[in-house]
Amino acid sequence: MNTRVFRLTPLALLVGLSLSAPAVHAAPVTANVLEHTAEHVITRNYVRLAFATDRLAERLATLHANPNAKHVTAARAAWREARAYWETGEAHLFGPVDTDGHDPAMDSWPIDLRELAGLIDGDAPLDAAAVDGLDGDLKGFHAIEYLLWRQPVAEGRESAQTAAERLADAPRQRAMLASLGADLDDHAAAMVAAWQGDDGHARQLAAAGTPDSRLYPAVRGARQELVEGMDAIADELAAAKLGAPLESGRLDGVESPYARNTRADMRHNLVGIRNLWLGSLDGNDSGLGLRALAATNGADVEAVDRAFLLALGRIDAIGEIADANGRIAFAELIAGGQPGHEAQVEAAVDVVRQLRARLAGALE
Repeated sequence: MNTRVFRLTPLALLVGLSLSAPAVHAAPVTANVLEHTAEHVITRNYVRLAFATDRLAERLATLHANPNAKHVTAARAAWREARAYWETGEAHLFGPVDTDGHDPAMDSWPIDLRELAGLIDGDAPLDAAAVDGLDGDLKGFHAIEYLLWRQPVAEGRESAQTAAERLADAPRQRAMLASLGADLDDHAAAMVAAWQGDDGHARQLAAAGTPDSRLYPAVRGARQELVEGMDAIADELAAAKLGAPLESGRLDGVESPYARNTRADMRHNLVGIRNLWLGSLDGNDSGLGLRALAATNGADVEAVDRAFLLALGRIDAIGEIADANGRIAFAELIAGGQPGHEAQVEAAVDVVRQLRARLAGALE
């Protein structure tokens, strides 16, 4: 198990900083934006992800020892919290998350349900060392999700009580959950370690264009890394996460279906893009995000701001039931072919594409 260095260092990143925007910002230089984004947006997001995966691992260990509805509910809540920070971070899927293999180990989809069932039904060890050597489609967020919720979308939702009864009778499922949680936490901690420190990726990005950065010989290349990360997840959101399931009617392209968390995943993708745009994690303009650079270059940044609001609103509206206080999950919408909801998804696809175009124009 990797040393959790984030326990000692993240408080230095989390205290003493207010991201509320002043009324007027001085025009920043690109180097200032890179340094602020690397340290106060990306690294801070990985720190809070690591705190959340640590909490998830602890709750899965508790569930392993004592399977009851209360502990199922607590573990499910911890999974959702960690998932939010992961999906936010999909706006910056570069650096160690990519080069060190954390992305496939934490977020492969779809998972191999047949192979996973074979592991659990067998007699091979399910300890941390065994999970560490598994392929990505047998572990990570979605393997944990499946074992916590389990019920196929077409068969309705599994209550916490039903899940607790299932897990009480399945000690190897519980053991697998505990080891999966520890493995996920190790990967999150390793990403924090890779971004922090004098030679961490944050310093490499912040020092772009200077002799202190071996990874980014030019400032332009570092800035482009951020822009391409935002564009990639916006494109994936419109084409793969929203558009493809609507067109195919299949659930294999719908992430987080067991937890009914797909819409939240997509919303947090947009929030992650907005974090880089504003240079903050709280929705306020720090004056040190890509928005500030775009404004300096004369871009219509307020049009981009409006595009964010519209996209978030359209995502939130998916599954709403007219004249009723309720909504259905995205996975249920796709699986059930719910009438009338196609227009909601199509509208979301359109506004995400518009946002992507606005960002490209502002940051060209």
